[in-house]
Amino acid sequence: MYVTNVNSTEINETMPGVSLRWLLSKEIGTPHFEMRYIEIKQGYNSFGDPHEFEHEVYVLKGKGRIEGKDQTVEINPGDAILIFPGEKHRFFSTGRESLEMICIIPNGAEDRMKDKNFFCKP
Repeated sequence: MYVTNVNSTEINETMPGVSLRWLLSKEIGTPHFEMRYIEIKQGYNSFGDPHEFEHEVYVLKGKGRIEGKDQTVEINPGDAILIFPGEKHRFFSTGRESLEMICIIPNGAEDRMKDKNFFCKP
């Protein structure tokens, strides 16, 4: 068993206004999936690139929207989102507070993001 807390996990800024914390990763022995905590500050948005892997997102706090190739959907706490492999998408924080989400991806799918040189500098 392995237990961690979001508040004791290192924050990595992936782009201005967007941070990511690796809660559970293959480095600690997860057999199939990795869990990340993503925070998008008010008025900011995530990357818009598609990924070759699926990921599942659960909205914890804040309000926002997700824009895809063919649709835009408003998202709120409690919403669960499936993003299919190759599906273009971008998250926007539109509420009065940060948009905070849990994101599950296959092991190793974004290992490049674990490299400190990948992250933007504030």
